[in-house]
Amino acid sequence: MTVDPSVLPGLLLFALELLTLAAVGYVVARVALRQADGRMALAQGVVIGPAIWGVAVNFLLFWIPGYAGAITAWIAILIGTAVLIKRAPHVLSIKPRTIAGFSAVFLALFWVALAARQLMKIPDPDIHLGLSSYIQAGGWPPATPWNPDMPVYYHHGVDLLIGLLAPPAGPNPVF
Repeated sequence: MTVDPSVLPGLLLFALELLTLAAVGYVVARVALRQADGRMALAQGVVIGPAIWGVAVNFLLFWIPGYAGAITAWIAILIGTAVLIKRAPHVLSIKPRTIAGFSAVFLALFWVALAARQLMKIPDPDIHLGLSSYIQAGGWPPATPWNPDMPVYYHHGVDLLIGLLAPPAGPNPVF
């Protein structure tokens, strides 16, 4: 597998964003959902964090388009997480061994995803890469590139993630 060194800062930022969202999801699972098992809360956090970010961005982009909306969503999520942490800091303890294990699994999966990108085929690349680029450029709700006057009513999940989580200096939608 070959990786262009110029995209490494962007990849590291992307991994940091995903880890931060997992931590946010962990806090939500432990405090708001009252998950007693730390390992299960970590596993749930991997799903809950990106879901919260996606919902927040989906609503905020109507008022604040582009990266400004994404940054506002990050600020709102981190403030909400801080409030939850202040509400129940004693619940959030987790063994360092568990964190190390989840970090190792996360890094292995991230590496597999990078290696697999050369073998993966994007279904309907015209629509998905076009929507990601449109979202990344600040367009919301996204429109199809060949008919920009008509918004696309679609869930935009992966397109939103690629368009706004991928930093401009790092992996772009084509990558």
